[in-house]
Amino acid sequence: MCMLHSKGLSVSKQKEFRLPKHIKPINYKITLTPGIKVSTRSGGNEEVVYKFTGVEEVKVKVLQSSDRIVLHSANLDIHSASFVTKKGKRLEGVVTLDPKNEFAIITFNGIVPTGKGSLHLSFTGIHNTKLKGFYLSQWQDDDKNDHQIFTTQFESTDARQAFPCFDEPAMKATYDVRLIVDEHLTALSNGRDIKTESLGNGKKIVTYARTPIMSTYLVAFCVGEFESSEPVFANGKEIRIWSIPGKNDLKEFALECGAFGVKWYEDFFNRPYFGGDKIDMIAIPDFASGAMENTGLITYRDTALLLNKKTASYAEKARVCEVILHELAHQWNGNEVTMDDWDGLGLNESFATIMAYLSMNDMFPEWHVYNEFGIDRAGAFALDSLKSTHAVEIPVSHPDDIQQFFDTITYEKGGSLLFQYIQYAGFDTFRTGMRIYFQRHALANATVSQLWDALEEGARVDGKDIPVRMLMDFWWKTAGHPVVSVTEGGFPGTITVSQKKFQFLPAGDKDVWPLPLHIRFSAGGKVTEQKVLVNDGETTIRLSDSPLDYVVLNAGGSGFYRVDYSDALRGKLLADVQNNMQIIERFNLVNDSWASVRARSENSMTTTEYLDLVKSFSTEADANVWAVISGALKTVYGLTAGDHRQAFKAAIRATVRPVFDKLGWTPKEGESVHTLQLRGQLIGLLGTVGSDKDIRKEAAVQFDKWKADRSSVDPNVVPALISTLSYTGDRARFDEFLALSESAPTTQEKLRFLGALGNFREEGLYKEAIELTLSGKIRTQDAPFILAGIIGTEHAGEAAWDFMRDNWTKIVATYPDNAVPRMVSACSALDTAELQAEVVDFFAKNKVKEGDMAVAQMIERLSVNVGLRETETPKLTSYLEASAKALTSAKA
Repeated sequence: MCMLHSKGLSVSKQKEFRLPKHIKPINYKITLTPGIKVSTRSGGNEEVVYKFTGVEEVKVKVLQSSDRIVLHSANLDIHSASFVTKKGKRLEGVVTLDPKNEFAIITFNGIVPTGKGSLHLSFTGIHNTKLKGFYLSQWQDDDKNDHQIFTTQFESTDARQAFPCFDEPAMKATYDVRLIVDEHLTALSNGRDIKTESLGNGKKIVTYARTPIMSTYLVAFCVGEFESSEPVFANGKEIRIWSIPGKNDLKEFALECGAFGVKWYEDFFNRPYFGGDKIDMIAIPDFASGAMENTGLITYRDTALLLNKKTASYAEKARVCEVILHELAHQWNGNEVTMDDWDGLGLNESFATIMAYLSMNDMFPEWHVYNEFGIDRAGAFALDSLKSTHAVEIPVSHPDDIQQFFDTITYEKGGSLLFQYIQYAGFDTFRTGMRIYFQRHALANATVSQLWDALEEGARVDGKDIPVRMLMDFWWKTAGHPVVSVTEGGFPGTITVSQKKFQFLPAGDKDVWPLPLHIRFSAGGKVTEQKVLVNDGETTIRLSDSPLDYVVLNAGGSGFYRVDYSDALRGKLLADVQNNMQIIERFNLVNDSWASVRARSENSMTTTEYLDLVKSFSTEADANVWAVISGALKTVYGLTAGDHRQAFKAAIRATVRPVFDKLGWTPKEGESVHTLQLRGQLIGLLGTVGSDKDIRKEAAVQFDKWKADRSSVDPNVVPALISTLSYTGDRARFDEFLALSESAPTTQEKLRFLGALGNFREEGLYKEAIELTLSGKIRTQDAPFILAGIIGTEHAGEAAWDFMRDNWTKIVATYPDNAVPRMVSACSALDTAELQAEVVDFFAKNKVKEGDMAVAQMIERLSVNVGLRETETPKLTSYLEASAKALTSAKA
């Protein structure tokens, strides 16, 4: 069990689930027969399961003689086990299973000698429906006929559910795979299919090229009725997009991103893709994660791979592009050079996160994705502001712990820390260090410290003295982050900076971070930038001999620290905020300020002070900055009631409507993607909590146009139309949305309508939406997120919470294991003292698999939200009353 304390999550260092180290796998020869239908009848009902059979030969090197071999196996029946020595002697084995540690312990009738030999096994398994291991996915054609797909998801520790194996990252080997499948099916694996033979019984056997040396979690098989795009080639690598039939018109954009990514990474790392001459990418109808980087056969949730290039919104395109480039980054950082153990997960995910943005910035410079990355970083800040956060690198004590660390800290905080270093050291210096890292560790495993050493060497090669290991080790291994306070110094041209740990619920921690400060300032009208590494809790920095016009402390916005400006310095920035601060800096200012409100500490900003701050952004035209402001306004809206709510709605309209009116409903030629995005954001804000009658009326008109011709309305506006109409909709609109979800041409559109059903305000409608999440009509990969969305609403949250509690056993049995903790996280929105008590009591009695950390974080966020409501609502009430009086006096 995970123990929590103020320094972040602490777990036991016991590693009893680790395999003995005296056996090293060299090569697996695996033959599998998937999709064996087994029917049983009980009480007149037919129950169907699908099984698979397998045989394997594992060549190993024995480093210490013994009468037993231990490897991983889970949910497999092992029928036979034997070992053949290098001299040809066969030893028969007896298998004992250890379910707790997922071990198969094979005891032989003799001593297994040192040296090379081969382990021979036969086994049977079941294609489960929990979307991990070798699992079953299903889809229906237009005639409602069911079709099966047998596919894999092995990361982190589920290869052992498909074949007995040494299922740890450092136990790399090569793989020779053969699949026996029905003649009409397509069968894919990591390597290119090199031979297909008919077996004469309606079956064929497909043999694949040997893989490079790699970890077990990267092995993959996909069997089903698939349709391929035409291939594209990138530096001689063949790239194809696969899916169920009928989706080839949705693959053009993915092919473009894939080809660009392969070329970009080969250039960046100065080394070719290591996995062979083909990269298949396939959309799976049922998929628990966003995507999986299996070498040569990358699997995706279809919303992360397929889209209609003409009708997709910017957000949908950015998502697909980012995911594809993320998975391609793994082919180098993760697949070729792999973390030594799961506590080094950041070597995989943090790096793929930031590498995707680096490459996407080159592919679409007009997108300005580093500003977009601010939203990801803000999510990491929010989670890292909890006492129940964790460091990027943390010991792993059990396989269930591993899955918990696939979170915002590992991805976005780790990626942000790397971006902080890149911006401080320079892109070219970072690339030099990464090339050194790959030269040293190609096709092997590595630790985080070995990466820091390579980056430090890269800095020296480029003539820079940067203590990378000292700098990165502290940030990487320390939970939390600092808030840096900045005031004017005692002399002209100086500032005083101090730091302390930022937490929503402070615990008195005294950590002092090495701060790579990037400062931009104006003195006497001259703008200058300066970088300085600060290792003290408080220091004074001389920037100029002249008085300062303004100072931006986190210039460029890449530092993973919050900034608290003194009133005087903040006032100087706000005096001309659009010119004094770049977009990402303005984003950080409003985000850090809102975090200060939520922290409610002695010197924190209040809700009303934040609302006054927002007035300085009346000319703001960036969608990312408005994303923070909109989120804050919606939260504040939830703190109001009655006449005060009506007053706040008017305040929202007064703030937002002038910005929207400058944009209008119709895009203008040459608008940036972010302007297109902003238009949709503002419509959504005004049409829902803003209660803008004109917007709501026109939203209905625009939606009718869109139904008649999907190209007649900008795709970035459509989500706002749907959210507005569901917010105000009746039974007829609900039924219309449900029907549109069933006929949607893309999964993105389908989920947009399904997700909107919980927004309807009529009790009967939102309860029907809640019931749908366990009806079997929504895929189990999507249902928990739709239910979570409803839990997070003001009007239906309590009803959804009751539904979740009442159906907990069925939910846990039905939904993917890794989705349940994410669903549970939404309970932090149940922000009354009464509901808080219910939530705490329920999860004290009901353990969430792979969710100890998520539950602890949710309960802490819930405490923060309840505290915000209790302390800020009276202040907000007084503020709105005073504003109303002032308005009345002005009219008089």
